[in-house]
Amino acid sequence: MDFREVPINECPIKYLDTLHLILFILYKRTEFCRNLGLNCMDLPVLATTPLTVRNCDRNDVHKFFRRMRRIVERIGNEIEIFRLGKLSASLTIEFGTGSIRVHDNFIVSNDDCDKVQCVTVNNVTTLYMRLIIKLSDKNIVVLNVPDVLIWLARVYGLDAVYSALNMVHSYVENGTFGNDLDKVLEVVSKWGVNLDRDSFINATLPGRRSLLILREILSNTT
Repeated sequence: MDFREVPINECPIKYLDTLHLILFILYKRTEFCRNLGLNCMDLPVLATTPLTVRNCDRNDVHKFFRRMRRIVERIGNEIEIFRLGKLSASLTIEFGTGSIRVHDNFIVSNDDCDKVQCVTVNNVTTLYMRLIIKLSDKNIVVLNVPDVLIWLARVYGLDAVYSALNMVHSYVENGTFGNDLDKVLEVVSKWGVNLDRDSFINATLPGRRSLLILREILSNTT
């Protein structure tokens, strides 16, 4: 099932494994915030409450978070996914507990509550994903993954977001890159970074060991 086609008013855990669930949440949040013109910046990828509100069993929600914690325990909280010369990119997964603002079962930022009606939910478990991009030993950029997708949607449209997420899907699930990689490289070239397909694929080789462990954990539904 395409992660865009899951009924938004039902528990997505009923339909999706861990990887597809994350992709679904990221895409639907981006679509929701773009359509309503919301800021939606610096937010967690997901939290426990929005899932339970969508009729997800609490045990299933906690199982999901346990799987994500297992990834951090096995691979570490900084997973290298790309290296090309001095340029590298790593993914971090961080957990926390705090308050979130919610509108229509979607997490939104405090600023968004000036535009739409929000409910504050306290003491929820949150999961953040960030990209750490090292341009050199001293030049480091940290990007919140949902923020990157919101920006992509604003500048290049939802098709660009889908291509980026579908590229990740193909890589994690099959270890290969489809035509979506070409679409992503086309966007990257507009930032002044000229990178061909073969160079990009070779740059992902350092992360293959982590990918195998990640795939093993994501395929475990317990």
